Amino acid sequence: MSRSRITRPETRIIPRAGGHVTVRVEGFHEGDAVLPRPDRLGRFKVEVARDEQGLRLLDAHRRPIGRLGASWSRTLGDELAACERDGVVPVVRASLVGPRGERDMFVLLAWPSRRTAVPTQARPVRTAVGASASGSGGR
Repeated sequence: MSRSRITRPETRIIPRAGGHVTVRVEGFHEGDAVLPRPDRLGRFKVEVARDEQGLRLLDAHRRPIGRLGASWSRTLGDELAACERDGVVPVVRASLVGPRGERDMFVLLAWPSRRTAVPTQARPVRTAVGASASGSGGR
């Protein structure tokens, strides 16, 4: 008797920088979702899928369980594109908050760092005649 093994696609947690912003999932109803078992900190992973209205979150059976706004789709766009390019499934860390049966779902996201944010116009730095641009006087 042979047992076929179910292969699950490789996943990647986004954002790579870790979650620093707690974002409420819109449209989540606790009884409608099949969620994975949480870790010791109460977090679990849910799949992220992009559509025309923003980001959908999917349960363990790949059914929609809620959504994030379009602004988060733009913010996480580069990481989502990298996951698509690499053939991995993007997932986010999620947790439930509130009394059982009435809980809200929150996911941990992050704003882009200042290094990777939209570049701004550089301003010229005025220096005194003979002084270096760093402002050291040569003492």
